[in-house]
Amino acid sequence: MTRFGRTGQLVRLAFRRDRFRILMWIVILAALMASVAWKFEGIYGTPSEINAIKGTLASPGIVAMFGAFSFKGQVTTAEIFANEMLLFMALIQVVMNLALSVHATRAEEDLGITELVRAHAVGTLAPLSAAAIELLLVNLCLGVLYSVGLSAANMPGATTQGNWLIGLGLAATGLLFGMLGLLTAQVADHASSATGIAYTLFGLSYLARMITDVQHPRLTWWSPLGWVEKLAPYNSPRWLPIGLSLVLAIILLGLAFWANNHRDIGAGAITTRPGRAQASAYLRGPATLVWRRQRNVIIAWIIAVIIFGVAYGTVFNTIGDILKTNPTMQQVFGAAMVHEANHKILLSFTSLLAIVMAAVAIIPGMQLILKLHSDETRGWLEALYARPISRTHVLFSYVGTAFVTSTLAFIGGLGGIVVMGDASLTHVKDGISATEFWHGVAAQLPEIWVFLGLSVLLVGCWPRLKTISWLYLALGFITVYMGSLLKLPDCVKNVTPTGWMPRVPLHALDWTTFSWMVGLAVVLVVIGWLGYRRRDLQMS
Repeated sequence: MTRFGRTGQLVRLAFRRDRFRILMWIVILAALMASVAWKFEGIYGTPSEINAIKGTLASPGIVAMFGAFSFKGQVTTAEIFANEMLLFMALIQVVMNLALSVHATRAEEDLGITELVRAHAVGTLAPLSAAAIELLLVNLCLGVLYSVGLSAANMPGATTQGNWLIGLGLAATGLLFGMLGLLTAQVADHASSATGIAYTLFGLSYLARMITDVQHPRLTWWSPLGWVEKLAPYNSPRWLPIGLSLVLAIILLGLAFWANNHRDIGAGAITTRPGRAQASAYLRGPATLVWRRQRNVIIAWIIAVIIFGVAYGTVFNTIGDILKTNPTMQQVFGAAMVHEANHKILLSFTSLLAIVMAAVAIIPGMQLILKLHSDETRGWLEALYARPISRTHVLFSYVGTAFVTSTLAFIGGLGGIVVMGDASLTHVKDGISATEFWHGVAAQLPEIWVFLGLSVLLVGCWPRLKTISWLYLALGFITVYMGSLLKLPDCVKNVTPTGWMPRVPLHALDWTTFSWMVGLAVVLVVIGWLGYRRRDLQMS
């Protein structure tokens, strides 16, 4: 039996296991790409519309969000599409690949499934090889669907080469980070640790791309996530970024194979520290138990969100200084008017980032709430419920920790943006004041709590539908991130809580909206609590 024996059989089993998850990803991503392409000519189909958005896309704030692209000659609808969609779709593709890669390897190992598979006549590298082949086929399928959808949309300025460059470029980017997920699954000794390491590296790549795009676009070549920008599919088509992505993916896969050969099942290069011989004096109940088990993840998320905010703050001086792009402004309008304009630009940028930061801060809280159900189904709560502890106590131990985590993460992230941003400004008076900062915090906290309240409702009443939480959050993120550029109608933007509150601190805080959103979050939590008290527990 070779080390790769029975790989083909394991590939078939992997697709059978993940068929619904993979189908959902493929349908959503392919439909999103095709539908936006079909709509794009109606949004940016005339020279006046293209010229208007061209200036917007060149602004430092949009460059930080969507990447730096160069335009040559007459700009077409297809070029605008590539500018707006490439990095955005790459981000979603990376998230899909990290989720699939860790689930197919370390998560299966944590459940003991890999050990059962390896007990049969299966090669030692077959499970990892099957996961790699699964990722390759999924990304290739998506790449083909992207290209076919773009060809069918037939946008003005689109070419066959450019369409396939986008499809295969996104596929290569996704595969690269999928291989990264396979490597971290060998390095870490638990699925959550593997996911955390992978997302940390992904985040660093994103931050490197953002900073270099705004300040030194040529240096973006040093960020793997920035390679997708360099495709220039409808302008100066380049196949080099795809080649670089594939080469690095092969290297990462080779490292994953090497790490797999040099570890035991269930182990990793980074191991969890052995626990205490005796429980801590602070371990007094479910709440402290949740904190003890999840504290590393909680602290890591809060620090990561703060770093994310600080990185965005570093570009404040570039974004909020219109004199750099038009030095005559001060001579024409005077210093006071220029500072007011700079301040408005920073308020607008901060308002958008506040919503994005809120969406990021929701993730750890939502993970904690949904973990209640996964701990329940794995039987890890049996020892708790065997003691005189109520369901209410257990539920609110998870929920309370989740709400505090997301709240602190958001305040830290927005604080990182404002503190670092104000510190980087040449003129301090252009910056964000403490009052504006706290209004921004107050505007987004109800949004965070409503999303978390929905998760409590689903876990408490319909736990099998908990995936809706992630889909709803993804919809909210898309409407914020792409809503203005795609000119989405208000009815679409208002489907999720991200569209309910005015953009603060650019606009005034609406305390009426604040009040009923907080009330809605409370109602969702209460309904979830009542449902959790009444439904059957799903113990293994």
